[in-house]
Amino acid sequence: MKKLLVILLCLQIIGSKIVSAQTFQATVNRNDVPQGETFMLTLETDDDKTSDTPDLSVLDKDFDVYSVGSAYQKIYINGATKHSRQWQIILMPKNYGRIEIPAIKLGKMSSQPIILNVTPSQLVQSPDGQSQDSLDNKQKFAVEALVDNKNPYVQQQINYTFKIYDSGGLYGEMPVINDENNDWIVKSLGNPEIKSKVINGRQLREIEFKYALFPQKSGQLKLPDFEFNGYYLTKSHRGTSAFDDIFNSGFFNMGFSDMFASRNPVVLKPKSISVNVKPIPASNGGYWWLPASQVVLTSEWEDKNPIFRVGEAVGRFVYLKAFGVIETQIPDIHFKEMEGVKQYPDKPVAMSMENNDEIISVKKFGNVFIPEKSGDMTIPEVTVDWFNIHNGQIEKATLPAQKITVLPALSGQESISTESSEKETKIVNNQEEIISQPTAETKNIPSWIWIICAFVLGLIISYVLFGRKTNGRKPSVKGYAKHVEQSLQMGDFKGLRDNLLAWAKEAYKDNQITNLDDIEKYTQNNALKEQLAQINKMLYSPKKAEFQADIFLKAFKEEQKKRKKTQKAFDPLPKLYK
Repeated sequence: MKKLLVILLCLQIIGSKIVSAQTFQATVNRNDVPQGETFMLTLETDDDKTSDTPDLSVLDKDFDVYSVGSAYQKIYINGATKHSRQWQIILMPKNYGRIEIPAIKLGKMSSQPIILNVTPSQLVQSPDGQSQDSLDNKQKFAVEALVDNKNPYVQQQINYTFKIYDSGGLYGEMPVINDENNDWIVKSLGNPEIKSKVINGRQLREIEFKYALFPQKSGQLKLPDFEFNGYYLTKSHRGTSAFDDIFNSGFFNMGFSDMFASRNPVVLKPKSISVNVKPIPASNGGYWWLPASQVVLTSEWEDKNPIFRVGEAVGRFVYLKAFGVIETQIPDIHFKEMEGVKQYPDKPVAMSMENNDEIISVKKFGNVFIPEKSGDMTIPEVTVDWFNIHNGQIEKATLPAQKITVLPALSGQESISTESSEKETKIVNNQEEIISQPTAETKNIPSWIWIICAFVLGLIISYVLFGRKTNGRKPSVKGYAKHVEQSLQMGDFKGLRDNLLAWAKEAYKDNQITNLDDIEKYTQNNALKEQLAQINKMLYSPKKAEFQADIFLKAFKEEQKKRKKTQKAFDPLPKLYK
């Protein structure tokens, strides 16, 4: 009997130790995770007295940790009290495929490993390997990247398209571009395009971002990495457990929760693409390398019908326009010398714009001619060598030579012929004295006739100076804005300044605006303010200014929209993600 009691006592002690053994478990809210989306890893232990924390460093290899929250829980079940402590970790896989969440240590305890199936965020492939416009049923989003030329020449424009397929509710901003080796110049080709599609019964949004890429060296190059960072919302089920209010709070989720929904981070990256960049061909002969689809040379005189005269200045503008290159790729033009003519070239001004997915750059060269002798002369032709990317040939853009006739200078006698007929000179005490004497005809004209003539002449001058302004039609704000854009396209900074001032006086209803600094007092657009300051530097400072025409034009158009009280400002990007 005593032996039986001892055995029962031992069994009771062993059983109590088994019951009191502490556990540490790991679970996930889903095992199939689309690449670029987050999931939740939950770690739980019934050791409520532990001061240890889980060692999450083992997750760094394959996962990005977005947030970590912890809480303590006490539950009463059938009169018994159960204690537990819990950690919830928001994770995003760095790669796709079969990925293991390794065992995580908490003091002397370890959790069990968990296997995830991470599916790539790419379009579903058909049996023949071609992309199809559909998403796997488990995917909310997919990405695709396309390039129009995988064998460009160095510095030649190629177009890159980054597409996102959204099954609903995607929010975010413009993609982030990372070029680690600085091998590329990247230019955005306008705002994103949004299309709606129904594929296999699913409503999708196709969001398309376009970029112009310019390789800066030859060889096998990897395109820059494009990454979209955003999120989608899911309904929050608060109150279903004691942990919901804690783990859905903004503090623990670091901004991942909304008032009535939770934010789920999304990072979408297309597959990397490499291209084979061809070097400058030997046929270029060491000249300036200008790979373009078209190059055009044009010119215009500052005065429409200039008159060339000895000693008088005449200005001309030459425009070099190239398609498929950025402004820094356009060479300078060095005008040939002319015998008997002095030339004073201005500092060239360049700008770029986008049209039909092609970058177009224009460089403006100003030159002043001052003839030193009269006669027939020829202004030499201007030529620019460029490489035609369509036929692979070196070609020349040519501005033909132009013949001009230089007239003699106006002599001092000719310029003051009227005065000399009414004056005579005599020498008095070896000093030249000019004595005004009226002519015979002048002597016979009564003074009152001179008064009437002066009055009539005053009326004519008043009409010329003021009548046209009052009777002529005054340009609208929109008209002045058009003149601003035209000046910008021609690289005419003086005209740009004058048209900006005219526009501002109408737009802000203030005739006291006399300089670009006055415009800065009215606008709240910091980008516009910065470019206005750069225009001032271009006009008045000898130091090089960093004027960016595309940023100025964008800021100026935004300012125009703000001035239209009857219209709301429209920005395709915010609408895209709402």
